[in-house]
Amino acid sequence: MDVSAAVLGRVLDILLAEEREMAELLALALEEQAALVESDFPAIASVSERMQSAAARIEAFEADRLNLLRTSGADALTLQELAPLADDLGIGGFAAARLNLASRAQALRDAQEQNARLLLNAMKLRDRWANLLGGMVTPGYGSDGRRQAGANRGTVSRSA
Repeated sequence: MDVSAAVLGRVLDILLAEEREMAELLALALEEQAALVESDFPAIASVSERMQSAAARIEAFEADRLNLLRTSGADALTLQELAPLADDLGIGGFAAARLNLASRAQALRDAQEQNARLLLNAMKLRDRWANLLGGMVTPGYGSDGRRQAGANRGTVSRSA
């Protein structure tokens, strides 16, 4: 394993870029929450597209970081294991960048769980309304000409 200061410096740059993208993704998740609460479907679609783009950029950074570590033979090491090595080689801020990235990831996870709850509750409400409206019995007229709630099987009573 030949991990140089240059490699760890590049890994730190990638971590910082990932953290910035994660912050953007978190802001978008919070924007999505507001759109979900307001039932603003065009905004939800727009935010979702931007979230997918940000997630793709994060995946690209992650792939770059793993490829960089693989070429130096350190792909088996975690970021936590690389932090003391970076300190020894004079690369400051590596441990802080790792912690910031983990913190952003946790905040994003929390926001996405809230979004999932909002979506689930919206679906439950929609189903409840559908069941309520579908279960309503429209009144019809019986053979005696009087209005009867249970007599109607369709829109028009055949016995009228």
